[in-house]
Amino acid sequence: MTKTIGYIRTSKNNQNLGVEVQKEALNRYKIDCFFIEQVSGRKENRKELNKALEVLEKGDTLVIYKIDRLGRSTKQLVNIMSELQERGINLISIKENIDTSTPMGKVIFTILSAIAELEADYISERTKEALAILKENGVQLGNKGLDERTINKIKKLYVETDLTQKEIAEKCDVCIKTVYNIKKRYHLTR
Repeated sequence: MTKTIGYIRTSKNNQNLGVEVQKEALNRYKIDCFFIEQVSGRKENRKELNKALEVLEKGDTLVIYKIDRLGRSTKQLVNIMSELQERGINLISIKENIDTSTPMGKVIFTILSAIAELEADYISERTKEALAILKENGVQLGNKGLDERTINKIKKLYVETDLTQKEIAEKCDVCIKTVYNIKKRYHLTR
């Protein structure tokens, strides 16, 4: 049996009127369970929204009063909407007349997703360009790497002692993964 979950959010504790207005609008959808919180939409960690998302299953519906109740940033909205779509959960936003169980609702959702994907591509492109410029200007990216002296010390300790990789890592002030990588790269055996 499918469920219809209502999510209500207001920004401040004194917005009880906002809760009542939203609840009244949502009640037209035969809500099985309400999740209500009073927290800023810009906050990433919204406990009641997370609880609502946990309860929802394929075929269920999440009903909200207005799309900005889910989040204030495009990134937040797209992440939530993508999760709902992947899990087969419908979304109804009353004020915007969005219902992803209908063909038009799916189109609107697809357009919003495409815009978000375009934004993500632009961010990736700008990041790559910035890294290329840094590299051209001689800025070293990533780890500096190990000097020969440390590499030789690790090799010697590995081959000539019975120390564990963890002990070697501690002696050489590197992580265990570094010892493992050197062992593998130089085909070290005991």
